[in-house]
Formats: sequence, structure tokens, C-alpha cells
Amino acid sequence: MSPASRRLAASGETAHPVQTADEMIAEALLTASTDLLHNPHPDRPGLLPGARPLPTPDQETWASAKEANRQPREVWSAPDRAADRPFQERPEPLSGDAVLTAALRRGLPVDEAVTTSIRNARSLDTSQWRSLCHSLMAHPETRRAGVAGAALIAQRVGLRELAWDLLRQLGPDDAARLAPAEYLRAGIAMANPDVARTASAWVRHGFVSDAAVLLDLAKLLFIADELPAAAEALDAARHAADLTEQVQASIDHLAPWVDKALRPAAPARVPTGHVSFAVIDYKAPDENVASSNIGDTVQTIASLGHLLRHEGLRLHGDDAVTEPVRFLADRVRSEHVVPGPGADVQLTLVQRDMSRLDAVPENTWMLAFGWYMHSQFDLRFDFPFHENLQPLFVSFHVNKHAILTPTAVDYLKAHGPIGCRDWTTVHLLLNAGVPAFFSGCLTTTIDTVFPTSFETAPAGAPAVYVDTPVPEHDAGSELVTHLHPSVRRNDFGRNLHTAVELLDAYRSRYSRVVTSRLHAFLPSWAIGADVDFQPRNDADIRFAGLLDADEAGRRAMQSRIRDVVAPAMAKILAGASRDEVYATWGATVADEVERARAVHTAPVPAPSGTCSVDDVVAGVRATRVLVEAAEPRAVHATGGAAGPLNVAVALDGNLRSQMEVVVAGVVRHTDRPVRVVALTRDHTSADHDRLAGLFPEVTFEWYACDGIDYGTVLGMLKHITVATMDRLLLPELLPHLDRVLYHDLDALSVVDLAELYDTDLGGAPLAARPSISYNYRHGVGNVIRSTRLLGHDPDAARDLVLAMTQRHRYGYQGFNAGILLLDLAVMRADGFTREFVPYAERYGLNDQDVLNAYAGSRYRVLDARWNAWPTQEIVAEPGLIHWAGPVKPWHDDRYILLKEHWAAAEAWLAPRRGRTVAK
Repeated sequence: MSPASRRLAASGETAHPVQTADEMIAEALLTASTDLLHNPHPDRPGLLPGARPLPTPDQETWASAKEANRQPREVWSAPDRAADRPFQERPEPLSGDAVLTAALRRGLPVDEAVTTSIRNARSLDTSQWRSLCHSLMAHPETRRAGVAGAALIAQRVGLRELAWDLLRQLGPDDAARLAPAEYLRAGIAMANPDVARTASAWVRHGFVSDAAVLLDLAKLLFIADELPAAAEALDAARHAADLTEQVQASIDHLAPWVDKALRPAAPARVPTGHVSFAVIDYKAPDENVASSNIGDTVQTIASLGHLLRHEGLRLHGDDAVTEPVRFLADRVRSEHVVPGPGADVQLTLVQRDMSRLDAVPENTWMLAFGWYMHSQFDLRFDFPFHENLQPLFVSFHVNKHAILTPTAVDYLKAHGPIGCRDWTTVHLLLNAGVPAFFSGCLTTTIDTVFPTSFETAPAGAPAVYVDTPVPEHDAGSELVTHLHPSVRRNDFGRNLHTAVELLDAYRSRYSRVVTSRLHAFLPSWAIGADVDFQPRNDADIRFAGLLDADEAGRRAMQSRIRDVVAPAMAKILAGASRDEVYATWGATVADEVERARAVHTAPVPAPSGTCSVDDVVAGVRATRVLVEAAEPRAVHATGGAAGPLNVAVALDGNLRSQMEVVVAGVVRHTDRPVRVVALTRDHTSADHDRLAGLFPEVTFEWYACDGIDYGTVLGMLKHITVATMDRLLLPELLPHLDRVLYHDLDALSVVDLAELYDTDLGGAPLAARPSISYNYRHGVGNVIRSTRLLGHDPDAARDLVLAMTQRHRYGYQGFNAGILLLDLAVMRADGFTREFVPYAERYGLNDQDVLNAYAGSRYRVLDARWNAWPTQEIVAEPGLIHWAGPVKPWHDDRYILLKEHWAAAEAWLAPRRGRTVAK
């Protein structure tokens, strides 16, 4: 985008001297929807309204192996901490027409108006915008605007390959003007070796001169390890004509990180006989993931208790670290002191999410706890840790499955066993072959540094609600938030003292603590406060093993963590070798690992529904109507198998005409006999007769599925009806068939399907195409996403995770179920229908999720042309086009890519329809 255009977008200036009333309204609406560039995570709401601020193998191997882990091509976001943030109602997004019109009225060229509108909108109707951009792409004079806009939408929804395929069509000059940061981001994500050099040239020669864009380029160049270029972009941003206070503040945040990377500090010298130990802090180059949650510091305090409880420690290092830690040492409860000879301990501050830039002395030990899933600028996890760190993992949590790259898995194996905060993490790691056990949450042990002598809250003291709205009946209570910008700005010592003061207040100032935050609940309970935990979602994967623990269970958790950490910590403080420490750790937790493996392999109760699957199948079979082809095609072989093509569809009454087009697409492109199996709702014999008249060469099998109730299908998409669930019955409904091609009604074959139909499945139950959006490509990630819908039934959520990690290998990809080649014989032998149809009712899974739960990694991968998605990729030579999503080729109110194929099928079908009507 040009500097002038960016200034218009940011400042509200207009190219016209006088605005009309509707222009002013549109301008106000646009302004209200802007600023995504400075807040790339609009799904993360701010502070709760009314909340007050807080009270005042060997190390060399990991250094090289880590390179492959720096820029994952995708970052799948499992349920993040959004469920633990204050609820905020969000307005409906503005229509693309309104936003774009407002931008054009302000004098922007069409291409800049499109990219500015998409970039600045907090929320988008992506299907509407996608149609608009595709329409622009269809005309030479507006193609550039359409390509740029479609690329920005693709990047926004996680289609990184498509974003890059589109952006590189612009060429460097147009990319610099319209989407410089997006171009660089996409190229980095796709590991293109030239994009950083291109972006550097833009900066050096002034092709990009807008301060905010230069800042974005600096961020991306930094995370790509193009450090001199990042520094150059930052310097250019500082001197830009349109520099604002907000951009200046972000420059000031990033600049020290760039300097730290360019001029790494030498680690402090650790004297002979001293032990080097890491203290975890939460600063990060990405402002949006640098922690603003004081609960993170609470975890660090709890971890330090396991060091400081050992008798006779002498702390050394930077005063900014040692002084707050000494403050905690003076608070250690006598009953938790571990006798010993004492030790000299050199403390080093290490940043959880960017340890690679820290000056870490060799052989530095650390307790690794919590989660390390904060992707810097959504491009890079800083995991494994700095090569000089030697971690003991306890209370570890995996929230994003994408972090478990092969390098990360090997690292965890080499530094295991891994103590996990929750059972979900245990199951994920055991599934990946990493020895793991359930330790529970480290914050249950924070009482180590909270003496028992304290004044209890006075009579009549108010309750405090921590990030939870105060109900009307308790209006005299106070409201506190653990999320506050000051946490991000303050140094380690300040945050440590704030956290201690806050927890002390919970037990001495307030009569009761009510909270939705795990790291307010557990530490408050541990130090003796009266606390009421009210999680927003009982099925949150972080709570497995924590939420269901009663008082005795939490006490056992405390003891377990202390008991397993103390022996290894004693070895560390005694100066034992790395091998000795890990041997002690492994021996100490061996029984816990075996217990975890027993839990992990224990049978999961088979889900059962409220109706009998056998009765449902029998009832549907009884409705079978077979209509043989009036003009059957001959079965012939020309060098290979050439039996009939068995094609299955599932529909209700609103897709009658679409079924006709789909059958036309199959029939017109093949000379093979065709059998269509139709699972229907709201159909009658008139429908049977109409289809038989339209396609006399086709044999139809009709099955009425009206009235089948699969329970509450929580995962049903808005644009899908329950009729798609009926395909789960196919293996048992069709005992006379061993193979069928399931065909969604928003798809169309444009070539002969014989090649697809004759695919050798090699014993797999089905063939499908893997999903390409990073939001859906990770199989276990899809499972975890499904558990978020089960807040009413956390046991079901736990069972689903366990069942899937038992059933499927680590790292499998989810598949799209719109086009499936099914081996019905294999599925019958597996008992698919009887076992997995109840998954819909028990776990709320839709049909695609059920099929993924069944097949997992055991499916044959289809070539992309057999399930081509024009809204998700550039489609060149499709065999079968699938308009997945809410926008369909029969919609007349918007432009849809490759809709001409649907129109051609309609045209081919029209004479047949005419003859049928005439009869």
C-alpha cells in the first residue's frame, strides 16, 4: 500500500472536501472496524469492563536440530486461552459492500481499497469477500485488486499455500504497494528463499515508507533471522513521516530484541562449584504473546519453591533476579525445608518463549512447566529450548499440536520422562512415543513460600471475583483481573512482588475468591483461601485430572510433585552430572510413568446412543426401492476392471435439483454402468420416477432416512443438514456392495470417474483428500477442537481424547469427507456403523468428524484433482470440483469460481428435463 493510502486508512482523512451524511456514516463504520494491523488477534478480547488493575540427545545436537523447528509451515491453534478470557459480545461484521464503498469514497484506488478494507476489518464475512475478489479477478482491469484481496483473505483464514500462490502473481512492485507484509509473511511460511531479500530491497530503496508497514516487515525479518534487514526496517520506521505514538511504542518494544539477536551477550561466568539454574520469565518480541497474565508469574513462584526449600542455598547473579528470589527464600515454610549441605546457585533469567536469545551459561538446569506454545508472529515456536538448558519437565502442557514436530518429540524423549499438568497432555505425549506421567499443576505447591501465619479476612470482608462478572446479588464484592498491560511492561521482580501481594490479599483481605482462572484457583486453594472455581468450560483440555480432583486429590497432587522433584533437585544442587540427574529423575518417576501407561491403554467405554443402530439400519433397509435402469449400459472390459460405478448421495428435500446435476456430471463423462444409492429425507415416489425418467441408463436404489435421530450433533456446520449423517449407515445398508463412491451434492465431476473409482485402496477402509487449511489438517487437533463443545459433559471430552490417542498414530492428518471412496467390506468387517454412529450422540461429532475418528491415519490419500476446492486453492485441471463451504455454485447472488462447470452440467441436463416434463 502506498504511504498516502495508508495515511488515509489510518487517519480518517478523505480525498473529498465535504462529506455527505451517508459518507460520514460509512466512514464511522469503517473506522470502527479497523486496526487489525496493530491487533492481529481480534479474537482475543481486552480487559473485563469494570475490572481494576492488579495491586501495586547432547546439547550440540539440539542446537542444530532446532533449525527445522523454527518455521513450521502451519500453526494449528487448538483451544487456546480464549475460553479463559472475559466474555465480550461482538457486533455483526459489516458487509463487504459497505466497507469497500466507504474506502472508495475516501479516494482510494480499487486495488488499495480492497486490500485496505480486508486488512483493517476486525471481522469479515469471508465467503462474501471471497466472491467479490474472485469476481474482480475475472476481469483484466480489476484482476490485480482481486488477486491481492483473495490472497489476504486466504492468509487470514489459514490457507497459507493459496495466499502465497496468489501473492507471488502480483510481482514485487505491486506486492510492495498493496501487501508487503502479507507477501513477506506468506513467503516465510512457505520457506521461500528470496522473499527476505525482496523485502530488504523494498526498505532500502524506499518502495515501502509507511511506518506501520515497515514495523511489520521488521518483525517478520527478525523472526526469519534476517537481523540486519530487520534493524534497517526498524530504523526506516523510526524516520517515517507518518510515525505515530502507537507505532513508536511497538518499535521501542521490538528494537531491544533485534539488538539482542545482532549482538548476543556472553553468558555470565559460573564459578567452579556453583550450580547454574534458570528462572523463567515471560517477555517476548511479539507484543501479542508476551504475557500480560500475572498467573504466569504465579507459576514461576511455585517453581522456585522447589529450589528454595533446599537448606543453605547461597544465591548469586544479577540483583534484578536474585533479590526477588531471596525475598521468596525468606518465606519458605519450615515444614517444607529439605535438609542438606547447601549450595552456591547462579541464577539466570530465561524467557519462556524466546530462550534462544538469552545468555545462558552451559549446563544450566531449569524446571520446565506450563506451556510453550506461543508462536512468535504466528510463524515460529521457540522450542526446543536454548541448547545450554537442561530441563526437568513437570506440569508441562501441550495446547497446540503443531508444536510436536519430529524434532520436538525427539527432544522430549531425550529429556523425559515428562511430567504433565493434565491427562490430555499425557495421552498426546504417550501417543507420540514420549514417556510421560500425570504430575498435576505446579501451582498447588506454591504454599511452600506462603507462611501459615497470616491474618485472615475480617468479618464482613467482601468477596473478590477474578476475571468473572460479579453477580447482582453480590454487588458489594470487588472485581480483579489477572490480565493487565502492566504485567507485560514490568520487570521480573516487580511482577513477582505483585503476584505475592495479590495472593496474600486473596486469603487476608477477601472473604472468598470466585474465579474462572486455573492459576487463581489452585494457588489460592493451596495457600488457604476460600475459593470457588467456576470454569467457563468444564471440558477444557487443560482441566483433565485437575477439575475432577477433590480436596484429597489436590493434596495428593501437591505431595506427588514435591516427592518427584526433590531427589533430582538435590542431585542438581550437589553438582551431579547430567546423566546422574536424569537417571535419578527417571527412577523417581518410573512408577508414575507405568501408572500413566496403564491409564492410557485402559479400555474406553464404547459409546452408546439412545436408539439401536441395528434397528435403525433394519428400518431404513425396509424402505429400499430399487429402480433398475430402463436403458442399461453394457458391462465391458477394455484392459481392466469395468464394472458399474456405485455412487452414493445423501440429501433432504431442498437439494432435489442439485442431485440431478450431480448425477448428470457422473453420467455424461463415463460409458460405465452407473448405480446411484440415494439416502433421502422428504422424498416420495414422484422423485424416484423423475430421476428414472431423467437418467434411464442409471439404476437407482432409494432409502428413506426420515425420522432418524442422531442425538444432538454439536459439531454440525451451519450450511449442512442432518441428512449428511445418513451416509454413516452405508456399510450396513448395502451388504450387496463392496465399494461405493460417496459424492457430496456441492461437488461435480468433470471427467470420467472410472479412474477414481478403480483406485486400489490397499486394505484401507477409504480414500480421501487431506485437509489443507492449518486449522483442520491436524487430526488430533480436530479432536481437541471437538472437545470444546462438550462443556456439559467433561467425561465425554476426556473419553474422546483417550479413545483417539489410543486408536490413531501420532501426527495423522484430518481429511475432507466430501468425496470418499469407501471399501464397504472393510468397514463392515470393522463394525464401523455399530461402533461409530453412537459417536455422534455421545461426543457431538458430525459425520466428517465421525469418519475421521474411525479412519484416522488409515486412509488412502487421494490426488488433489479428485476433490478440488476452488475456494481454498488454485485449481488447474480438476477431475471433481467441490465447492466446500457455505457458498455454492447454484447461488445467483455472488460470483463463484468454476461455476461455469455447474452451468454446463445444467445445460447438458436441460433437454432431458424438457423431455421429462413433456411426458
